[in-house]
Amino acid sequence: MKKLIRKGISIFIALALMVCLVPVNLITHVKANTIDETKKGSITIHKYDITAANKKGINTDNYLNNGEADSKAETELSDYAIKGVVFTYLKVADVITDTEETENGNSVRVLYGFNDEKLLEMIGLDKTKANQIKNGKCYFNSTDIVKALKNKLENSNTETKNELEDYIRENNGTDFDETDNTGLTSVKNLDLGLYLIVETYVPEDVTFTTDPFFIQLPMTSADGSKWMYDVNVYPKNQTDVPTLDKKVADDDDYSINGNNGHKLNDTATISEGDIADYRITSKLPEIKSKASYLTKYTFVDKLSSKGLVYNKDSVELHWYESREDAENNNTDNAIASWKQSDDKFNLDINENTMTISMTEKGLREINPSYSGCYVVIAYNITVKSTADLILGDEGNPNTVRLTYSRTNTKYEETMADEAIVYSYGIDLTKVFSDGNGDMSKVKFILRNTSRKTDDKTNAYYVIADKLSDGEYYVSGETTDKEKATEFIPNKNGKINIYGIEAGKYELSETATDSDYSLLGKNISIEIKKTEADLTASSVAMRGEGQIKVDVVYSFTANASSQVDGVNSKMSEYNGSKNAITNVKVNNERKFLIPQTGAAGSFMITIGGLMLVVFGLAMGRKKNTDNE
Repeated sequence: MKKLIRKGISIFIALALMVCLVPVNLITHVKANTIDETKKGSITIHKYDITAANKKGINTDNYLNNGEADSKAETELSDYAIKGVVFTYLKVADVITDTEETENGNSVRVLYGFNDEKLLEMIGLDKTKANQIKNGKCYFNSTDIVKALKNKLENSNTETKNELEDYIRENNGTDFDETDNTGLTSVKNLDLGLYLIVETYVPEDVTFTTDPFFIQLPMTSADGSKWMYDVNVYPKNQTDVPTLDKKVADDDDYSINGNNGHKLNDTATISEGDIADYRITSKLPEIKSKASYLTKYTFVDKLSSKGLVYNKDSVELHWYESREDAENNNTDNAIASWKQSDDKFNLDINENTMTISMTEKGLREINPSYSGCYVVIAYNITVKSTADLILGDEGNPNTVRLTYSRTNTKYEETMADEAIVYSYGIDLTKVFSDGNGDMSKVKFILRNTSRKTDDKTNAYYVIADKLSDGEYYVSGETTDKEKATEFIPNKNGKINIYGIEAGKYELSETATDSDYSLLGKNISIEIKKTEADLTASSVAMRGEGQIKVDVVYSFTANASSQVDGVNSKMSEYNGSKNAITNVKVNNERKFLIPQTGAAGSFMITIGGLMLVVFGLAMGRKKNTDNE
């Protein structure tokens, strides 16, 4: 009789533990004595990141899960321990032995008595199919219990997890201490019986929580030789992290194909006065149950220059299921679009920093409906006419940092990405060949000839603000030549034009000192922008080493320029290399042409008298010949 009881208990324990994510050995016999009802039990949980371990080539299927400590697993998985996981336990059933009559005689079986019909329904047990109902409790055997819960988790994993997570909290389940930096947590002095174990709080990168499982105290050893009152469990977690990508384009270039279908880039070139469009795209991590719900998803965007100013009313959030739609911000295919008035995100702009944080209302919509979806934050900025804009290769990096957390809010993760906008300048030196000309009479206009819209050239003239003699900051553009800014050098012949985008330009001299000749043709200037690839910082899976929070830069080409087709060395500006294109314009004196006036009249008079004298002389000669 005792042998049959022990055998039944062993079979149940083995089957029950199969609900965990790791295999167990099926124990077929017990040699130990009967259970000591006076003892207490303990449960020790070892928590590891299965995603990171498998990524590194570790085969976790070889580890034991028979309730005993596994030193091999603990050694090989030590680098993949997950800190910050909380399990909750609740005793849900008593264990009894029952004798039933069979064709072959009486049979002793182990039954588990549940007194909560709500729990039975959650784990898929039908009260009417209980082996027996006694004193208000429904008794089931281990086979039925394991099969029912397994089917529920396979058919409705998230819903079942959520129900059991809520149930164990509502029924005063007790939390384990959160797993430490070795992934370890334990609870001691437990009464013997059947326990439901549910993972209820997880740190930032855990996405697929362990399926709820049962543990009976005590359980038998793998060889069936003893009862184990101290049980070790090795459930596994899967992890996932978001993605982050920031892109930018000059508004004029971005508008070539309209708001949809045009891809932005890591870098762009801008003129002061432009509007630059930005997109922040993030793929949300997987959200599988309430334990892995996101509790924080916040973007902090920072512009590096005071010359870049947020346009607050332009901020919108769009949600997509596909990467392609997100990358193109194809709003027609968005599954949801949020505006500031929807109260689903908070927007705070403080000078050059913008913070976008999901509200409770927004998080309720995200969890779990937008699991694995993409969010696009679209906004634009105005480039102001100011000396704060950085010119040249250093550029104006605009950083976004994403901070997120799960239900264990003590643990947050941060990742970053950047987009860079570049701008440049022209240093024009005007000289007169003899050094005597009047610089105030000189005028130039600047025309960009490289911008295209719908494959058509859409040239524009540069408009600029004058800060001092010879010093200008670009502030706009016009297609009307009459409205173009006339650039006038200072007394030293210098014109500095700051804040132009890369591209092709024509520099035209429209006026000069009257004693000097205008340039015979326009000067062509071409500026090629700095080229760089940017890679967002990676959030390392646990066990992969130190988390990197810096964006990875890969500069592929410095800015360069040509003047009239000849390479022109660019000079630095405020410590930034290749910022300014240098141009020199030399005016020669005109050839002298006699002017009307006193001296001119005298010469005309002398010439006329000489003609008269010559005519008289010719007349006398003719008369003499006639005689």
